[in-house]
Amino acid sequence: MSDIDALQPLPQEGVELQSPEAAQHVAFSGLSIAESHGRWTDGGRVRLEFRLPFRPEGGVVLRLESLGYVARNLVHEQRVAMIVNGHRLAEWIVMDAAMRTRGLLVPPEMLDASGRIELEMVIPTSVQPVRLGLGADTRQLGLLLRRLSWQPRTPRRPPDLSGERGRSVGRESAKSFDAKIDSGFWARFIGGPAVLDIGFQGGAVPGSVVPILPGAIGVDMDYPGYDGRILPFADASQDAVYSSHCLEHIADYIKAIQEWYRVLRVGGHIITVVPSAHLYERKFHVPSFWNIDHRRTYTPATLLAEFAAALLPNSYRVRHLMENDAGYQYSLPPNAHPEGCHEIELVIEKIEPPTWRMGE
Repeated sequence: MSDIDALQPLPQEGVELQSPEAAQHVAFSGLSIAESHGRWTDGGRVRLEFRLPFRPEGGVVLRLESLGYVARNLVHEQRVAMIVNGHRLAEWIVMDAAMRTRGLLVPPEMLDASGRIELEMVIPTSVQPVRLGLGADTRQLGLLLRRLSWQPRTPRRPPDLSGERGRSVGRESAKSFDAKIDSGFWARFIGGPAVLDIGFQGGAVPGSVVPILPGAIGVDMDYPGYDGRILPFADASQDAVYSSHCLEHIADYIKAIQEWYRVLRVGGHIITVVPSAHLYERKFHVPSFWNIDHRRTYTPATLLAEFAAALLPNSYRVRHLMENDAGYQYSLPPNAHPEGCHEIELVIEKIEPPTWRMGE
């Protein structure tokens, strides 16, 4: 690798990695010679080193235009661990050969004052085409990289909720929205402006119902680019993911939770609220008396078990778990619709996994 201090700062609009001027801005190892559409990663470990003209206060989103080496019935995907300045931030799973721009959020605490960035890619799935009978190419191919660019990110700050009491959020969320202002819940678990409200459906009248917090993005089946499984947001791009009375409707809860986790930054929180089997259904199994679309009933233990099934040990920590029965009318019999709050709240924080693994 060349001396990074001798490199010119990477322009915000980026550079084409196959272009002659790329070497003025980026030092790299593990890449092939330049081709018309980019440079192939050659081997299981690739390094790109560069520096930004300044250290963005809120961190930076790195953007890498790339495609994967996949071959029908032979190579189904490329798995790429993305490591920045020694911190493993994400794992990309590239399953198609379409050139796409993928984003990687680097929080400010992982940037030094000089703006230096070392991006390392570990690709255990890279393969030699010659071993597959696909020509004579002996390179160990994983990704074709075309363009590297970056974008500064707005500093993370808790939301300003002055004047938001009585906010027109969804019916169930509204029951305890103001109480969560008073208790400091939102300030504790929402650490920045990038928030997704999963399952937000708006209202019959546009603007009559708004996402959970100012600036939050409401995501439901009609959101552009969302197919019900893969969220159209970059890895580690969100400060928080909020979902109220939605998870119980989702058949593939494992994939849903994994997607919520993928788009969350390290230090961010997933806030999940579901109806309680003990308070809402007042029975242990579906079908629900009150909503035929519910796929599962929940207790605090079963909700936590779904997250444990979806996520790796020591990739998250449980920060809050409670049953919210504020204003609940215990005098009503099971054949009457419950009144008041009747839900379970779970908050997990995404952490950077340790280098060690759990023992048997």
